[in-house]
Amino acid sequence: MNYKDIYSKFVEEMFEQHNKDIEATISYINSNQAKIYEWKPDFKEAKRHLTAGEKNDIIWKIITPF
Repeated sequence: MNYKDIYSKFVEEMFEQHNKDIEATISYINSNQAKIYEWKPDFKEAKRHLTAGEKNDIIWKIITPF
């Protein structure tokens, strides 16, 4: 699995858990980074290797259908 896939899968899972509210999803991820990095080290690695533009593109693809 590549970094984009890892990042996309995790953000999409969180988006679903937060009732498709991107603001709540991003807030949760930012507020709980240390905890998330402990149980999802692959997400930490993916987030570190992707550019801001790549992460924005992934988020855009997740929220676009809505």
